[in-house]
Amino acid sequence: MLELLPQSTDTSLGFTVSGKLSAEDYDVFLPKLDEAIRDHGKINLLLVMDHFEGYADIDVAKTDFEFGKHQYHQVERAAFVGGEKWQKWMVKAMDPFTRRTDERFFDPEELDEAWSWVKDEQ
Repeated sequence: MLELLPQSTDTSLGFTVSGKLSAEDYDVFLPKLDEAIRDHGKINLLLVMDHFEGYADIDVAKTDFEFGKHQYHQVERAAFVGGEKWQKWMVKAMDPFTRRTDERFFDPEELDEAWSWVKDEQ
């Protein structure tokens, strides 16, 4: 499930990612990103991974891959918040493929710091 966080702004969008992501989640997520990108060009993204279990099926994984090839290039900063070691590893593993985006991983207790960094309030 993907849920828009209330701290989101026009250019810094935050989502809670939980359970297994479905096609319906991307049907909500991608239009919100597309609208922000259309209106503002570059955007920032914050993802709070709360009991995130991956993708519902291979088609959803393909949709995420397509997101990475297209919309993700318009993301200047991406903060990933999670408590699992594999999540931190995943963010590091993305780096060679996402050079246009400045990415950082934050522990759950650093959520306020993650928002400040994404919103460039430091």
